[in-house]
Amino acid sequence: MSEDVLLKVKGLEKKYGDIEALKGIDLEVKKGEVVVVLGPSGCGKSTFLRCINGLEEISKGEIHLEGYGLLGKEIPFEKVRGIVGMVFQSYELFPHLNVINNILLGPTKAQNRKKEEAEKQADELLNRVGLFNRKFSYPRELSGGQKQRIAIVRALCMNPEIMLFDEVTAALDPEMVREVLMVLLELAKNGMTMIVVTHELEFAKHVADKIVFMEEGKLVEVTTPKEFFNNPKTERAKSFLASFDLYK
Repeated sequence: MSEDVLLKVKGLEKKYGDIEALKGIDLEVKKGEVVVVLGPSGCGKSTFLRCINGLEEISKGEIHLEGYGLLGKEIPFEKVRGIVGMVFQSYELFPHLNVINNILLGPTKAQNRKKEEAEKQADELLNRVGLFNRKFSYPRELSGGQKQRIAIVRALCMNPEIMLFDEVTAALDPEMVREVLMVLLELAKNGMTMIVVTHELEFAKHVADKIVFMEEGKLVEVTTPKEFFNNPKTERAKSFLASFDLYK
């Protein structure tokens, strides 16, 4: 791989019986790059992320992470999940644990880090997302936007090389969307490598380095935001953008 390529996906396929969810995905993600994945519902966006993180078994192909090797082969997926962070639409916080214990569970149990060291990092991250004052709150006491920011902190506290975000604003009220997107914007400015599945097109236009448009399990366009939003190459991309009134 090129020195600046952090993640390389080659020939990735995923089948559920006779159904082909992913059909030979090839993609390179550079260190510090923000890749936004767009496409209609059911096109394979979430499945793509879940394959990278080992939550779905790969049917065919390879995923290589610079410095670690082939994911699931040269490095087991149990370890991959501490290197490739993922944040879901549904937060996935443990309701019986308060905020700080939700965050510390991974670093102390999966990475065997000292609680004091991990908690210091957690405090710094909670400050960054404006939620240090909710450190001892329980998930039921938080808004949707606050839960999602806590989920991001929990993933970051594992010190990942790359972050995956799967429709993290989809379940939020419009007022809460902005507070989560601002966290992603800060991560981008600080050089975090990210793959973001989203329908927030304004975010994609202004933050993405690369746009990936998917349709029926394939990457049909991989280009810059300027090219994609101003001059989409495929009719499917044009119709997709037209549904948002962004393509004239």
